[in-house]
Amino acid sequence: MIETGRYLIGVAGASGFGSKSTADEGTESCDLRSTTAIITGATSGIGAETARVLAKRGAKLVFPARNVKAAEEAKGRIVSEFPEAEIVVMELDLSSISSVRSFVAGFESLHLPLNLLINNAGRLAHEHAISEDGIEMTFATNYLGHFLLTNLLLKKMIQTAEKTGVQGRIVNVTSGIHGWFSGDLIEYLRQISQPKW
Repeated sequence: MIETGRYLIGVAGASGFGSKSTADEGTESCDLRSTTAIITGATSGIGAETARVLAKRGAKLVFPARNVKAAEEAKGRIVSEFPEAEIVVMELDLSSISSVRSFVAGFESLHLPLNLLINNAGRLAHEHAISEDGIEMTFATNYLGHFLLTNLLLKKMIQTAEKTGVQGRIVNVTSGIHGWFSGDLIEYLRQISQPKW
């Protein structure tokens, strides 16, 4: 519980950054002009801000998106702020195995290096839904899609690292809120209200 409190008020950790730190602050001394990054979920939220800051620092970006129109709009917002930004929009539906494979083939045909893969896209289906591959939609999108994407791009990342001498990075964005309580809100509230002698 203490750690949750520290997180919520933004206490800095060993890195010097905390939950209130911004992407601008975290990348202030970074020059990413030789970096190519793929960011899933770059059209909104954490992904959009990550993309904006990486573009500000000079990275070439690839936006794989289920909604290509939204990705083009996100690209437009970034390019209006940073006209030198290089952004490629490509179609990708993470819930579809064939779409993931098609995206990777398309990316490889661009002959770009790959230094950074940010698996950020997430989906929460409020209604029960099944993917075209017969898998529950949230699991297919948030877990299996990113797992397959990462595995299919590993070879390209290794080749880039060998050629440049700089190791690549894979960042998996997730939420820890699910761990704050067991799922039974009434039981959780009862437990935290009990005196701890």
